[in-house]
Amino acid sequence: MGINFIAIKHRFQETWERNLLFLALSQFIAMMGMNACVPFLPLYIRELGVVGESAQRFWSGLVFAGPYFLSIIFVPIWGNLGDRYGKKLMIIRAIFGLALAMFLMGFAKNVWQLFLLRVFQGASSGFIAANLGFAVANTPEDKKGSAVGFLQSSQSAGALTGPLLGGFISDIFGFREVFFVVAALCLVSAILIIFFVKEINKTKENQEECIIDILKLVVRRKDYRNALIMIVIGQVGIFLTFPIIPYYLEQLNVPKEIISSATGIAIGITSAFNIIFAPIWGRWADKTPITRLLKRSVIILSIGMFLHSIAFNYLLIYPIRIVLGISIAGLVPLLYSYLGKIAEPVRIGSIMGFASSATLFGSLLAYLGSAFVAPLIELEWLFVISSGILLSILFFIKSNSKDSEK
Repeated sequence: MGINFIAIKHRFQETWERNLLFLALSQFIAMMGMNACVPFLPLYIRELGVVGESAQRFWSGLVFAGPYFLSIIFVPIWGNLGDRYGKKLMIIRAIFGLALAMFLMGFAKNVWQLFLLRVFQGASSGFIAANLGFAVANTPEDKKGSAVGFLQSSQSAGALTGPLLGGFISDIFGFREVFFVVAALCLVSAILIIFFVKEINKTKENQEECIIDILKLVVRRKDYRNALIMIVIGQVGIFLTFPIIPYYLEQLNVPKEIISSATGIAIGITSAFNIIFAPIWGRWADKTPITRLLKRSVIILSIGMFLHSIAFNYLLIYPIRIVLGISIAGLVPLLYSYLGKIAEPVRIGSIMGFASSATLFGSLLAYLGSAFVAPLIELEWLFVISSGILLSILFFIKSNSKDSEK
């Protein structure tokens, strides 16, 4: 019996490790595809017949926000269905939904069609939440933090690589061809999941618990509720200043001929250190109380955001962005790890779905907040506001600390 137990245990470890590897690879490919269209979407809008600078800016903002409108609602629903019918099935469904949306965008005849397809993309996807739910449910308890950190790195790597790929393809072949390449990449990602990922813990209990029941539970339980609030606040604090980075660098006297490159480097540095440090934070989370790590991440991130406001030369922004990348790698992934540790296995997909919705909702609030606030104040004050927003997370960490240490 002892020999059989050891063999089963060893096989289980091999399976979850292989699952994690292919989940990360698939997520990298999908994220690369989703972000490949970012550099040229405003130009594609112009190609679709939108004329006038103000109209182009309006439609650019609307098209970028498109996936958020329905994904906030549908991601928890898909997560709940994953708990009831299998998380692997939801991952495959999400990838095919993304592939279909991207393929159809290549045939868009006007900006309304593009916008509606972006909305459809958000409603049909939910890929990241499904991946996280699967990984947490099928990973040993003492490795969950590392698994979430590893997936975060693959997500960041895809987000960093995608715009480079999209810009390269669109310059050589055209805008529409990028969407077809992205659709093909998504199909490759789906094939990896279908053939190489095995669902170990496919829960059969709680099959009748609907998304409304989960929502009531999330509202009722303080640990769930506070974690989701912290995710929203974190996203607002991180992304509130994102749209004004090129303008702020310009204010700090970056030469006009390199403003785009300077902005790309500033964003790229943050993403690169996010990729490097996400697994490190994840390993720490498996050995150290998560609330303690969250405090450190929030404080470092808040200080880094504030330092932007007192930088007197654009070259100082780059080391500050390194600090941001290191601390951002900890904040949201740690909150996902925390939710993964406290959530019941039969509800993990639904809980991760709500966490993903909180992430999307925070990003949407950040972009809307930047659009309305940035024109009214000096740009450096936006970084100060962002720093204060991030510090407010400490209140919720303190409120949850007793539950988190259990």
